[in-house]
Amino acid sequence: MQMSSTIEIKKLEKIRSTLIRELLSVTEMIPGAFNQAFRKCGKRNCWCLNGKGHPFNRIIWSEEGKVRTKSIPDEDKVWIKRITEIHREFKGKFREIQKIDGEVKKLINAFRREVIKHTRVLRKYL
Repeated sequence: MQMSSTIEIKKLEKIRSTLIRELLSVTEMIPGAFNQAFRKCGKRNCWCLNGKGHPFNRIIWSEEGKVRTKSIPDEDKVWIKRITEIHREFKGKFREIQKIDGEVKKLINAFRREVIKHTRVLRKYL
């Protein structure tokens, strides 16, 4: 007896397994957003006094309810962009797994109902 929910569950589990393999292959990631900001140095004769300020690279993230900021050296700009993007992708795949888990739960419940319905047909008193 092959039931439609069984086929769908197997399909979702295959997708879920692929996502988990992808997550477990990650070796570097950092949460946060990378951007360029400007700050004034405070020197009275500096050009930044009347302008936007000196540009600097930074990463911003939240940790234990507090917003954290760190300056990033120019030579690490490409690297930090890549590892923050990896973290965003990681979170997206994790959300996909959670969504699949919810769908599988519903399908398993539907499967249970199908099996009960099939079993009741076997005996008139059920």
